Amino acid sequence: MLNKSGQLTIFIIFALVLIGAAVLFFAFQNNLIRQPTNPDSDRVYNFVQNCIQEEGAETIYQIGKNGGYFFPTNFSTNSGVAIYFSNNRAYVPSKKQVENEISFFMDEKLFFCARNFADFPDLEITQGEIKTETAMENEKVVFNVNYPIRISKREDVSLLNNFKTEIPIRAGIVYASVAEFMRNQTAEGICISCMLEISERSDLYVEMMDYDEKTTVFVFRDKNSKINNEEFVWIFANEYG
Repeated sequence: MLNKSGQLTIFIIFALVLIGAAVLFFAFQNNLIRQPTNPDSDRVYNFVQNCIQEEGAETIYQIGKNGGYFFPTNFSTNSGVAIYFSNNRAYVPSKKQVENEISFFMDEKLFFCARNFADFPDLEITQGEIKTETAMENEKVVFNVNYPIRISKREDVSLLNNFKTEIPIRAGIVYASVAEFMRNQTAEGICISCMLEISERSDLYVEMMDYDEKTTVFVFRDKNSKINNEEFVWIFANEYG
């Protein structure tokens, strides 16, 4: 029979093996560890990451300019500014709706950005369906992209799948500020004090301009979020009276 010291040693070894297995499992689950790659798959991986970065920033800016939509919504001014308030009713898209809008167009734009991987004539590359999940956080927008890619070069085969990119745009803060401002709207007019308090607290600049006799256009401008020297803006219109 084993003595107590031997039993304790075996128990410790077994526990360490279990802990190591658990750490590896969660690391893979959270994409902390990438499967071994080769220079060819690294080239493709970096190419896709650049596409996500570029198309992601462009999509977020487009969404902001259109008040949460990639293309102007049907309920907009003649110039395409989304209307958030009319006849004493609010028409603000939910945060989830905006995130889904971004994700939908990211799927389309990434496919065209990849251009069927024509930049890699030395590789045989097949791709599956792209599925993007977007999260607008306070200080950044996070893209988790499921993009199955198979890379072949003679006998070598590599598989890529999950991509993650974070873009430093405060879309979450801007959206939350706009939504808070809209909760204080009435048919009687603009709550100026609300607007000033929200803009100061969130470090935003708010511009107002008359569109017509009853419509006011608002621009929530974030000078803390800049890509290529372009400030992030969120534009919408309210109808009063």
